[in-house]
Amino acid sequence: MSFALDLSARMAGHAAFSDILRRLESSGAARSIAAVIEPASEPPSDEDLHKLLYCAGVFVQTDDLAYRRMAQSIALNSLIVAAGDEGAYQRGRRILTDLGNFPAHDLVRREGPETGSSFLDALRRTLSRELNTVRVGDQWIPLTDFQKDTWDELPDARAIAISAPTSAGKSFLVIEHLCRQVERAASFCAVYVAPTRALLSEVSAKIQRRLGDAPDVRITTVPTPDPANPDRQVFVLTQERLQVLLAASAVTFDLVVVDEAQNLSDGSRGMILQDSVEQAVSRSRTTRLVLLAPGARGFEAVGAMIGAPDLTVARSDLPSVLQNRIQLRKAEVGNALELDLLTPDGPRRLGTYRSERGFDVPESRLAAAALELGSTGGSLVYATGPTEAEKVARQLAHDLGDGGDPALATVSDFVKKHIHPDYTLAAMIRKGVAFHYGKMPTLLRETLEGAFREGHVKFLVCTTTLFEGINLPARNVFIDTPTRGTRKPLAPAALWNFAGRAGRMSADIVGNVFLVDYEDWSDKPLDDFVGYQVQSAFLRTASEVPDRLLGALGGAMPTESPHDEDAGRVRAAAGLLISKAAGNEVRGYVDRTLGSLDEGLRNRLTEASFAAHEKIGLPATLLATNWTVDPFGLRRLYDNMKEKVSEDKTLRLIPISPLGKGASDRYGRIFARIHREVNRGDGGFAGLVSGIALRWMRGVPYPVILAKAVERQKRYDAKKREENRIERERNPGSRVRDPGEVVVDDVVRREFDLIEDQVRFRFVQLGKAYIDILNIVLRETGQEGLIADVYDFPLALELGIPTKSGWSFMELGLSRIAATALQPEFPDSNLTPDAARRWLAGIEDIGTLRLGPVIVDELRRLKLVRLAG
Repeated sequence: MSFALDLSARMAGHAAFSDILRRLESSGAARSIAAVIEPASEPPSDEDLHKLLYCAGVFVQTDDLAYRRMAQSIALNSLIVAAGDEGAYQRGRRILTDLGNFPAHDLVRREGPETGSSFLDALRRTLSRELNTVRVGDQWIPLTDFQKDTWDELPDARAIAISAPTSAGKSFLVIEHLCRQVERAASFCAVYVAPTRALLSEVSAKIQRRLGDAPDVRITTVPTPDPANPDRQVFVLTQERLQVLLAASAVTFDLVVVDEAQNLSDGSRGMILQDSVEQAVSRSRTTRLVLLAPGARGFEAVGAMIGAPDLTVARSDLPSVLQNRIQLRKAEVGNALELDLLTPDGPRRLGTYRSERGFDVPESRLAAAALELGSTGGSLVYATGPTEAEKVARQLAHDLGDGGDPALATVSDFVKKHIHPDYTLAAMIRKGVAFHYGKMPTLLRETLEGAFREGHVKFLVCTTTLFEGINLPARNVFIDTPTRGTRKPLAPAALWNFAGRAGRMSADIVGNVFLVDYEDWSDKPLDDFVGYQVQSAFLRTASEVPDRLLGALGGAMPTESPHDEDAGRVRAAAGLLISKAAGNEVRGYVDRTLGSLDEGLRNRLTEASFAAHEKIGLPATLLATNWTVDPFGLRRLYDNMKEKVSEDKTLRLIPISPLGKGASDRYGRIFARIHREVNRGDGGFAGLVSGIALRWMRGVPYPVILAKAVERQKRYDAKKREENRIERERNPGSRVRDPGEVVVDDVVRREFDLIEDQVRFRFVQLGKAYIDILNIVLRETGQEGLIADVYDFPLALELGIPTKSGWSFMELGLSRIAATALQPEFPDSNLTPDAARRWLAGIEDIGTLRLGPVIVDELRRLKLVRLAG
């Protein structure tokens, strides 16, 4: 044991140490809350405070995480509690220097010249800071020690996993590293994989801004090769889009970045991620791999499965800000809340907050607590789903007035114009309140996030969308349940990830996580830190439900159902195994990825996979790129197409432009065929989806799509009322209930769900498989000439716009809303991305297009149009 470690143990073990530290942490937490708290204990005396700071100076000389965590807590809480104490100020900053926490160190720096510190202290601080400073664009930015160590490792790492707390600056480092590689190389190709379209959009915008002035660099979220084959390309894709790109081209990457890599454990999507990354890495020996995850373990075990057996791990478990976990409960008497600070030793009494507001109703207590305790610094409020998010946002907005903020008025007008005039978000946003969920249109979601970052929106009620990587930290986070959706338990690691949004590195030194009625939660997931355990979703499926997997390989594919959480991953695992059997790779793949399982089970899976492939009899190239779709269903679709060709009905199979004559009838039949043959589904659902999909592919604006949805709901309700009237006449004792008034928010939410879950996800995968099978059938029947006429409707489904010009606008980073607004302004539906960029850059006055301020802001943010003046 080192001298510093031995001395630290003796200091921390002193009888008085724990009491003084508890009083300091409690006082710091109470003062960090926007409201006035009646504290349960007095802060430490000046003498005791300086004793703690002396101890912290020793703790920081060790490598022990617990001691360094205590040192940081002492330093930051001292700076909060004793802001006017020059000695505490100097000692606190010295400890932050020794911890390498320069973002916090710079935030607490006072205006004016430094006083009270020795020349040697000042020199030491300056040298340490300079050693941790790097240039990012035209700025010099000081990094934490962890960031600097990782930054130094990145250039030479063949494969590296970076694990650190939420908002520790992981993605910032890697994006800057990627951009530098692009700038310095004559030829460079990278892919940044993000699990959600929300994160994909954020990352793409950051790279666009960082490389906006670099000539001849293609930055795209569209999974298509560029015919011009530029020397430098950066793809920003979901794992599904990466799968499409790998299937469509022989592209090789210099760098592969996987953000939120803990999603390797996530069911069927985890299997897509694992397989796509393995493919991307295997195409070139020089490809480098970077994985990012918040507080994760287990990377070493999955490295070999994704073609990176030499994977190294850079890890930090020390946040750069204080994150207080504060449990709230209604006081037994009066309008008051009791607050406790959660510590490793259990809850510690913090104090009482008294208010004129009543907190008696449990269903509104979350909103009431947020209004009282989260009025400054920005507050994220967790809701279990979109419906709940809208409800909590309404509760928050009830108590607030329109502050007359012009920025919020602009957002409100945008919502009315581009979503629906009666969408309640339009009114509540003027009060500084918004709700946010993943299936919202990209530009709307980004606009809300921007308004929150800039301080216009004070309360943002959000779902689990914000659990996955979006850089949206806040001063306060409010949570009143450890569940999601219909009361399904949230993974503790996911909850910790969201709680980690409290505290903004480089913007704050403290964040508060308020846990409402935490004592009554069935589980207490935030008592002790729980990180992600990264595992292969494929391995988990084979080990947890082997009998269902073997049954699926035998042809008994489970039907996907919201009540069967295993169905999706069983279908995907079976499809993956059959595709490996088709490529004669299954035995080696099973041994490599399932090596920890019983040899007998591995042999049974291998044999069943070969048998399934032999029965299906489809080409390996088809199965290799469409294994997420039921391969037995693909065979049924293939047989159906061959039958139609034999009946001389080939042209009815070929998808056409959504703008073409007869498109409605054509896509109605295509969707019905896909759903019937592959999914064994009914025609009614396929008809509903095909109608929405056609409007979506045509680029019909959201207000039109949503207005039609509202009218559709009104017709349905009118029909139901008529049926009820007839039923009452026939049976006077009937208790049938008429539908209530149509609630626009409910209709909008359901339409967003249909678009995102079915049109842009499920039928994109099914549509790609349809086209691949159609091309095979056309070749086999001697009709190759028709292949050029096959319209790429899966891409149109994904992007929501029908023309190459529209696709080009979106490749430049624009949202669908902006792309659909621009598409009719130029008389060429076949613009390339370069031509689209030149046209936009040549517009003298963007105001003449009358696009609206939010769209114009998006164009300017991406540097696609001239700035005024």
